Formats: sequence, C-alpha cells, structure tokens
Amino acid sequence: MANSAAILQKLARNAKMLGLTVNSQSQTAVVIENGTNDITISYVDASFSPAVVGGVDSSVSPYLGIGVGNPGKVAITCTDAALSATGMKVLAMCAALANDLQVSLNGTVTVIRGHSDIIGLGQ
Repeated sequence: MANSAAILQKLARNAKMLGLTVNSQSQTAVVIENGTNDITISYVDASFSPAVVGGVDSSVSPYLGIGVGNPGKVAITCTDAALSATGMKVLAMCAALANDLQVSLNGTVTVIRGHSDIIGLGQ
C-alpha cells in the first residue's frame, strides 16, 4: 500500500549521501556494493487482517487509522557481508525509518521492530 518505489529511491539517495556505492536501483530493489557480497534492500508491503476495515475497501481507502496505515517492512538481504562496515551503515540507514526491518542473513530471517514512538506514522 505504501509507495515502495519512493521509499527505495529515498534509501538509494541516502546511501549515496553516506558514500556507499549503489550498484543498481529499480522499482523493487536497491543493491549496494559490498565487495563480492552485495546487500539488497527491498520493501515488503504491510498486510492487514481483515483486508476490509470498517466496511471500506482497503484498495480505495487504505489508511483508515494508525493500525491500518502502518508502513510495511524494509527488507535487507545479504550474506555474512552484513557484518562489514558497509553492512552496518546500511542497517543504521534503514533503521532510521519508522518501518520494521526484515533482515535475511544467509537465509535466516529476523524482524527488528521499528521505533515504538513512530510505528504507524510511515515516513
């Protein structure tokens, strides 16, 4: 429901400002140079149950309140490269957003909760 392309563009700009090398950028992912173990950032839309809240179709009015307007997750996919200086910069950059982080390291997925005071407020 969020404008994931705009969020990824923002993350790519932020990465460039931090001096990181953005290898590729698309509507669905940003790939950051990290030697042979590049780091991929993508966006996972929030899912709501029930999909229709308050009798309003979520495709027409997706933001009915703080619970429904909760942003999706920023997903970081990498190998052991996350332990590098670049990996730490990427993690810190993504953690500065309100979103939860979904970190996939060597296939193991961990969710890091967004800041408790701003969860649900988006970007």
